[in-house]
Amino acid sequence: MAESNEKQSQEQEDHSSGFLGDFVRITIMLWAMAIITANYLGYFKGSIDVTFSASLLSSTAASYGLTMNRLGKKKKDENVTIDSKSNSASK
Repeated sequence: MAESNEKQSQEQEDHSSGFLGDFVRITIMLWAMAIITANYLGYFKGSIDVTFSASLLSSTAASYGLTMNRLGKKKKDENVTIDSKSNSASK
């Protein structure tokens, strides 16, 4: 019986720390988005380097499993030759 009470209290602590962790991560994401947006809109007198804010935003988003992947494959470089006499292109 004592073991079940300990498990319940530990699960409750895990749940509360999960909520706090989510709150902190969401707050960091909102702050980073606000700084980046304010910089692009010109609210800062001088241009600031938003690299720190962008890295915080991407790492925090990655902690939730959000990643930016390129959907398309890289296009192959194809050599195109243009025949100046007939004005047509051939591969």
